[in-house]
Amino acid sequence: MIDFKQQKILVQDTADQYSETLVDFDRSSVKRTWKKNQSYQLELTAANDDSLAYSILRNENSLLMGGQEYVIKQVKPDLKGYSNQVAITANHIYYESRRIWQYQKRAGTITYSIQDILHYFFDNNPYGFTWEVIGDFSKVQIENLGNTSALDALNTCVDKFNCVIYPDNKHIRIYSRDAWQKKVDKSYLYGHNTTTFSCSWDTTSIQNVTKCHGKQKDGQEGQYYFPPFIAKNDTSIKRWGERPGAEISDERFTDKNAMNAYAMSTMQADPVTTMALAYDGDDQVLPGEVWYLRVESEQFDTDVEVTGITDYPFAPDHKPEVELDNSVRTLLDEDIAQERLIKEAVKHNQTATKEIKQVSQTASKAFNSRLTGMPVVTTKRMRRDATLPAFTLMVPDDNAEMGLAKGQTFHVTTRTDLVEGLETFIDGKIPEMPEIPEYKPATPTDDGLMSAVDKVKLDKLKIEPLSELLMTDKVDGSIYVITVEKGEIKVKKGE
Repeated sequence: MIDFKQQKILVQDTADQYSETLVDFDRSSVKRTWKKNQSYQLELTAANDDSLAYSILRNENSLLMGGQEYVIKQVKPDLKGYSNQVAITANHIYYESRRIWQYQKRAGTITYSIQDILHYFFDNNPYGFTWEVIGDFSKVQIENLGNTSALDALNTCVDKFNCVIYPDNKHIRIYSRDAWQKKVDKSYLYGHNTTTFSCSWDTTSIQNVTKCHGKQKDGQEGQYYFPPFIAKNDTSIKRWGERPGAEISDERFTDKNAMNAYAMSTMQADPVTTMALAYDGDDQVLPGEVWYLRVESEQFDTDVEVTGITDYPFAPDHKPEVELDNSVRTLLDEDIAQERLIKEAVKHNQTATKEIKQVSQTASKAFNSRLTGMPVVTTKRMRRDATLPAFTLMVPDDNAEMGLAKGQTFHVTTRTDLVEGLETFIDGKIPEMPEIPEYKPATPTDDGLMSAVDKVKLDKLKIEPLSELLMTDKVDGSIYVITVEKGEIKVKKGE
């Protein structure tokens, strides 16, 4: 299994003459990718430090990391200024089994065990490849076996026996599905140890209907132990409709029920399920492990198999990206989750409808109780440069809260400091009033509201009509008394 502990990287040439540890490389670029029965490779970017390790980073040389060997297949120099780098992609040594070629061909349709195929291709191979079968497999029929590589033969085993291939360097282990999966007490909990999750189903390859042919009776052409029949997966048909596919012919079967069971196991009756997440937890993630997955927001929980891992062994802050699968179980759990969500959605809609009705009533009441206004006709008192129109407020409908009837106008209480533009409007038009001093009543001796002299003069004044009038001679200053006696004006000199 993959060892996720940080390891050194060793570079080795094909002739095993040179071997040196790689030192100058971008640690965040080291990416190891494994996908069940699909890919197993290592990528990195190294800098030119004039070392032996850098000089042998060439095609077909090897990288050794984590106890596994990878053969360099792609070398991409990247020259930037004075910095020389090279990007490397290397495939697991397991893929070198393509160099084993079986030129012979076994003509016709023959029944094989998985061991028969492996012996036929790997026996006495010159490259040191070995194999091991783990689990039980039924025999299958294969037409014209041979004239292909051992790697192609392994891919045929995947298709025909539904097996899992997981290599340990040149030792190739072939697992049955039951032997491959390992249930562990570990969990992916969305929102806790994983914050990214995606799930998709591919219905392209669904097949739930096929025609079955069993063994023919010896010496009786066209005579079978049971007549050819149509096998159908009713559960899949109920969900996806009929999806017919290629017929199955297998000489191993003389019993119809056994043939039907085999047909059910070989058809892709459900969509291919793919899930992916970024794991933020501390538990080690290994191929073939079956974890418990829960996505609470989707009411989704199931057991899922680890089918792909992309990890960054020299960048501990970069969490592994995990691909998961459990087609049938996941699909059933998704159905249950969707049914729950539908029920909750219906309940939510009913509640929302009630709330919308209440809100509508409240909104209608609020709309009818809103304030509107009547425009004020422009007057001379209004500023000519006013930019906003003036309105007298009114209500369009009865407003019990304000005690107003429909169409009734009203005004609001305000203050001079709240009237926009008032200060500018009156500035310079109303003069400032001087401070008014405080005065006391005047007396013949003390000034007050008037001077004391004026007070003496004021006191001498007599109220009309007068009985006599004193006049001063303009020439000599003599005082004369003027009186009116029986209608005649009399003047006599005063004393």
